[in-house]
Amino acid sequence: MAKSSTLFQSYLLLGKPEDTRRHTQKLADSAGIRLYQSSPDVFIISPQKGTNSHISIDQIRELKKHIWQKPFANKFKFLVIEEADKLTTEAQNALLKILEEPPSHAILILEAKNKASILPTVRSRVVEQQIIQKETDGNIQSSLLKEDDTTKLLEEVADIEDPVTWLDRQVLALHNLLKKNAGATKPSISLTKITDIIEECIRTKKMIEANVNPKFALINLIFSLKLKT
Repeated sequence: MAKSSTLFQSYLLLGKPEDTRRHTQKLADSAGIRLYQSSPDVFIISPQKGTNSHISIDQIRELKKHIWQKPFANKFKFLVIEEADKLTTEAQNALLKILEEPPSHAILILEAKNKASILPTVRSRVVEQQIIQKETDGNIQSSLLKEDDTTKLLEEVADIEDPVTWLDRQVLALHNLLKKNAGATKPSISLTKITDIIEECIRTKKMIEANVNPKFALINLIFSLKLKT
């Protein structure tokens, strides 16, 4: 489904929770919904508390009851699934029936850090958006320019929960740096070097999306870059 300014019915928002929630708020505003106001037209579900926190099929059944009810005070029913990457397989399969033929009065938002555990059948029925907080784009620093301490950089990538989002942020920071240095007489960092790192990040992202182990791919990226310095 192509992206446009149209308000679609089902979304999968990928990124940090604060970033995806900010985008959810914008979608709610576009629909004339006040997200944090108590209303029968707003329904939010989260993972059940406990050691193995997850979103169960019973929670999706409860969501179904709300989504098929007509809006009470607004044009739309607005439903949000927080941490959708914690939906059980059974819950996702139950959700498919909603996504296949959603009621025209409903907007459904799935928020998740990454899409690794989201079934392809679910992803194919939503508008998938990678959310990167734009307000801080100019302040994002690329960790990959730290040449002085390979050990710290390896420790950093070992703790990354969402490798694809991390790589997207690296590329964004490098693109900003590339534009900043493009017109400089004596750029602080070689433009060729910045371009090489961007290409390596893109290659690594493709490896991860092709199901290469993310930790292995990131470690391989670090050593590949260090061998070129």
